[in-house]
Amino acid sequence: MSSSSAVAPSHWSQGSFMRKIVVGPKSVFLILSCTAALHAAHAAYPEKPVRWVIPGAPGGSVDSVARIVGPAVAARWGQPIIIDNRPGATGTIANDATAKALPDGYTLGQASMSTYVMANHVLPRVPYKPKEDFVNIAKLCTSPYLLAVNPNLPVKSVAELVAYAKSRPNEVFYGSSGNGSALHVVTELFRSSTGVNITHVPYKSVPASEMDLIGGQIHMMIGNFASMQPHVQSGKLRALAITSPKRSPLMPTVPTMAEAGVPAAEITTWVGVMAPAKLPAEFATRVHAEFSAAVRDPKVIKQLADIGCEADPITMEAFDRLVKSDNEKWGAVIKQNNIKAD
Repeated sequence: MSSSSAVAPSHWSQGSFMRKIVVGPKSVFLILSCTAALHAAHAAYPEKPVRWVIPGAPGGSVDSVARIVGPAVAARWGQPIIIDNRPGATGTIANDATAKALPDGYTLGQASMSTYVMANHVLPRVPYKPKEDFVNIAKLCTSPYLLAVNPNLPVKSVAELVAYAKSRPNEVFYGSSGNGSALHVVTELFRSSTGVNITHVPYKSVPASEMDLIGGQIHMMIGNFASMQPHVQSGKLRALAITSPKRSPLMPTVPTMAEAGVPAAEITTWVGVMAPAKLPAEFATRVHAEFSAAVRDPKVIKQLADIGCEADPITMEAFDRLVKSDNEKWGAVIKQNNIKAD
């Protein structure tokens, strides 16, 4: 029979055995040193720059949020936050980079309703497990969408747009940033809610679709508030409705979808923070606290408001529930309308 060091000789008492395994100053010193080092590392986090992986190109709406909130958190931490833009593939390139990073607190991911929720349902497969590979940490802000039309279209309200589209089935063209994008999904929700037959024209980017809307190649679009608002103010586009529950102080004359008679198309998107799933709870709590505190800062609140975003920090548990409920909601919308990404 093979011997085992885990079994004590019969002539040892339990007490002598216990003393035998705990005595030894070098072993005790090593254990205490490792424990102290671990606690010190946690207490000092972060000790170096933190990478924040963003699922969008520089200058886009989610990137703009990161460049407002990131410096505020960096100032609180005393360490830089490096913005790592990873656009493409409906956000899955960025999400995959976050999922496969070391869960040491030095790589965080940016979550948005489009890239973190809808992408799971419009793509045939993703290179990670959406429900298992991430921890939901903090919600930062919410933002509405804006329904706008080319000024040459003879409509000045949602009701007129619906009537115009119903009188010309499939002759009204709407743009989006691609098949399966959030702009595609929310416009399909508007289409199904109003019963109109409008034709989708997918583009490779938001700016490309907005430029064709301004140029008259397409007729309407439900787009990002932050990027469309300047075009409305300049007169290049006509805003018909905002998708938030209340009007925007930046565009107080534009009615909400509910006021315009389409309450089912009331939608707000959000931006948050997530991380690799095995991030220690202590680090997750710290990240949540610092990002939440940053978006409560009056300066940050003002900067976000200037791009049409409302600071909206909630508890980590509430953010987790939001992500799960939005997965159910948008999964059903996407399935009902048979929406697929390219």
